[in-house]
Amino acid sequence: MQAVILLAGYGSRLGRDDIPHKSLLPFDSETLLSRHLTCLESLGISCVYLVVGHNKEYVKQYVKDLNLDLECAFIDNDLYRTTGNTLSMIMGLRYCSEDVVILDGDVLYPKSEFCKYVKNSERTSFALISSAIDDTESSKALLRPDGKIEMFITKRDLTLDEKANFVFGGEAIGFFKLSSDDSKKFIDHYKKFESRYVEILWEIPFTDFAKFVDLSVWSINQGPGCFEIDTQDDYEQALSIFKKYRDRF
Repeated sequence: MQAVILLAGYGSRLGRDDIPHKSLLPFDSETLLSRHLTCLESLGISCVYLVVGHNKEYVKQYVKDLNLDLECAFIDNDLYRTTGNTLSMIMGLRYCSEDVVILDGDVLYPKSEFCKYVKNSERTSFALISSAIDDTESSKALLRPDGKIEMFITKRDLTLDEKANFVFGGEAIGFFKLSSDDSKKFIDHYKKFESRYVEILWEIPFTDFAKFVDLSVWSINQGPGCFEIDTQDDYEQALSIFKKYRDRF
């Protein structure tokens, strides 16, 4: 299995000029990025493709200085200020020839839960966590009767029809897997609609993709939780839980 980590973004909502990159937010002696990489190293991932943009040279040197026993390759996305993370994902997937796990760079999770997901979930699947159905900001996954994902709703509330016709599965927390075949299908799908997808988040093209490819679900209901960190408040909440349950992260 290979991996793609999406690291190009600027992280303007975080408002932290004291760190060179959002993925370098500290958690004890580690950072978000070092946690991602050590997890992937422990899983025996054959190669990690890091899609970089903002302060890319600093990020590259940081990774090199970790001296991990893990093959890492860097992909420059110099369009990161005017495009969404879908483009970064496609740039990474184009290098992958095996099944792949994709990670947003700004997620904190218990390492054991992430490893369980990678080892045991379906080859094409999304990790979901419990979330409030009326959380406007979250990436809400709606499920069909067979338990597969029908669509993702993000940055808006669900309509009454959506609530009535589908099961709310939870929030897509920012790591997911594609089989090698489905990865190729997604790249082909992106090519057909590139002008529509290039500026948006990955949730929208995956909603379209779900119409002809089954997207399975892996629910993470154990442990102290997973956190997507967009703002300083998010970081402080995540850090508080991390300190409280340090041994479980």
